[in-house]
Amino acid sequence: MRLSLRRIIFLVFLLLSLSISILLLQSSTKLKQRWDLIWDTETFDRDSFKAHNLQTRKDFHYTNYLYSGYDNFTQHYANDLDRIQKAPLNDKCNVYFNQFLRDNPDWKLTTYNSAVDRFDKSSDRKEFFFKESLKKLEDQFNKAHKNTEEKFVPTREDNKTISTNFNSKVARSKAIMHEMADVTTSLRVYGKCFIGQQLDESQKKTFNDLSSRFFPFLTQKLPQFKIPNEDASTGWPISKEDGTIEYKTDLDGDNYVDFVYKHSKGKGIVISTATRHAKDIMKLIQVLRAMNNELPIQIMHKGDLTKRSLAWIETAATVDVNELLDPSGDTNSQSYMPDLKLLESYKEFGSHFPKQNLQFVNIAPCIPKQYKFHFPGYTNKILAVFFSSFDDVLLLDADTVPLVPPKEFFESEEYKKSGTYYFQDRSLRDTNDFIETNFFASLSPTNEKSIDTLFDIPRITEKTFNNKYMTGWRHYQEAGVVAFNKRQHYLGLLMMLPLSMWTEPIQSSIWGDKELYWLALSIAGDENYEFNPVAAASIGEKTSRQDRKYYPNSPSNEVCSTHPGHVNKDGKLLWINSGFGYCKKNGYFRDRVKFPFSTFEKDELSLLYHSPLQIRAAMVPPNLPRYREPGNPIDGEPEEKFKKSWKFRNKDIDEINENLPPGAQRSEFITEWGPQKGWVKNSICFGYYYCAYDKVQSYSSDKEFDEGTLYEFDEESVKRYNYLSKVWNAAGVKKPVISKPK
Repeated sequence: MRLSLRRIIFLVFLLLSLSISILLLQSSTKLKQRWDLIWDTETFDRDSFKAHNLQTRKDFHYTNYLYSGYDNFTQHYANDLDRIQKAPLNDKCNVYFNQFLRDNPDWKLTTYNSAVDRFDKSSDRKEFFFKESLKKLEDQFNKAHKNTEEKFVPTREDNKTISTNFNSKVARSKAIMHEMADVTTSLRVYGKCFIGQQLDESQKKTFNDLSSRFFPFLTQKLPQFKIPNEDASTGWPISKEDGTIEYKTDLDGDNYVDFVYKHSKGKGIVISTATRHAKDIMKLIQVLRAMNNELPIQIMHKGDLTKRSLAWIETAATVDVNELLDPSGDTNSQSYMPDLKLLESYKEFGSHFPKQNLQFVNIAPCIPKQYKFHFPGYTNKILAVFFSSFDDVLLLDADTVPLVPPKEFFESEEYKKSGTYYFQDRSLRDTNDFIETNFFASLSPTNEKSIDTLFDIPRITEKTFNNKYMTGWRHYQEAGVVAFNKRQHYLGLLMMLPLSMWTEPIQSSIWGDKELYWLALSIAGDENYEFNPVAAASIGEKTSRQDRKYYPNSPSNEVCSTHPGHVNKDGKLLWINSGFGYCKKNGYFRDRVKFPFSTFEKDELSLLYHSPLQIRAAMVPPNLPRYREPGNPIDGEPEEKFKKSWKFRNKDIDEINENLPPGAQRSEFITEWGPQKGWVKNSICFGYYYCAYDKVQSYSSDKEFDEGTLYEFDEESVKRYNYLSKVWNAAGVKKPVISKPK
């Protein structure tokens, strides 16, 4: 009897358990939601966003990066770092790349240009992401309820979904940053192991395999070189031991990277161009002839120069000086500087107008079609340097005007010291973000515990960490003129290629190619580069009339211009940007109502806009103070403090007039205070017009002004600049006759 009761109790208990289990299964979703409410403590306010941003900065900081294959590599040597340091380079290279190819058998360079594989620069700006996401939800809600009076109110579920999406983007961005850093790390080791090294057959095979993976955008075709007045193109010139030249058009299986390294010879000028730049190039070449340039010139293009453009450029480079300067072909010769007769007086300025050694170099065959659009805009200049046959390259933008013979850039102290000569941009008050400079630091050799240290690749130093860009100012390099030795900085040049192809965050963190020349070298572990010590200047004439100054009661001098330029430490003007025209975009009719042109007589203003730039002065504003400390500090308080300090300063003209409502009265000038920053932008000339000042209200409390430098040129120099100006403006007036095919 007792046994039967136990059985009954057991069966009842079993039935109850099954019933409870069924009920639990049926209500699992509701229970999960209830537990989520109990345990979910995430908040969605400013303090929580700030804490999250700080944690993201900690997680992303470059000091946390370690090459993903580091442990595998060190384990091969039983984690004995001293043993690795003493191991022969060839042995370490074999171990490293055997592991790399074993672990990544199908790897090749990724472009990271899809919406999914894209680094998100808002990773440390959670509040911004929330605002953007909620705005999209609100727009969708309003669209769905446009005929009702309901208002959008975000739910906790909305916030949780946005938070989940944000965290997913942050995780993916961190992964992409580490993937890119792995690429730059491996590329540094690749350079250490293979470039300029004596390789056995096995190493050559690995070198070739890796080159095709790192640079999949290279075909086996070499550029096509065409000399004016010759119908057929030639190949890459190779100097042979007997003094003859062999021209090669196809690599025939050779390693492209190795070929360019070994066969880049001599000094020369390189210009990257397309048909739209043809007129500027004609003007530039005519100025080069006026300065008796003897350096060969290579015009690099992607097959996008028309036959007419080719003929125009050929004419500017090769036509006889009497025809080139014939005043009958220049209808504007009497409208400006009529007393300066070029054909009669060019010898007085020491000019001989030698015909130029010119080549047109078509690089279109060198890039596969699927990569045709992966080097947009100014990044074509990087390709131009790589595919040029020169070793010492003077890279010029089409609208630059050298004011010294080009060979002087190679003869400069900076170039002799480093094999580079770079120039600083305007010291504009535009800032970059922690996420940007930290990203570039992560791509660089920065940490003591790293593969780089084991391969004796030097870490970057304060030279890079303390420069203007890395401490928070967006504009550091002006790349209108770049002097560059390819063999000396070859790995840095190779590093520019993936940087040019990667989209975010690179393309939105720098302007075109401007910062790539020093940045790629630093990422390659090469800090042997030199900048002109003087920042960019505003080039033109000092404002002499008080009633035409934007700050008439300020003791500061003012030079307003659309032309930045560059003087060396001795005050010598080396080159200017944007040609010799007064306004890069002729907006005379549009600008006539704007101050100070509203004070001009009609004929006076018309003459100004239709005359060349008059160079009498160069204004270099004071340097900006440091915005961010070196090393990308995680705490952004100093930056915020700096930003807040500007709220208590007076505003400049451009800030007062910024975002004015329609019909509001613009401020033409300020009599109560002087300039607050060195460069003040104006809408004149389609926004290319900047005024520069040498006395700016100081950032420091212990002095009244931060001071720059005003350079005023003597009459002999002014006379020479006017001569070169007339040469530049006269170019391209008389177009060559293009013969039609029979």
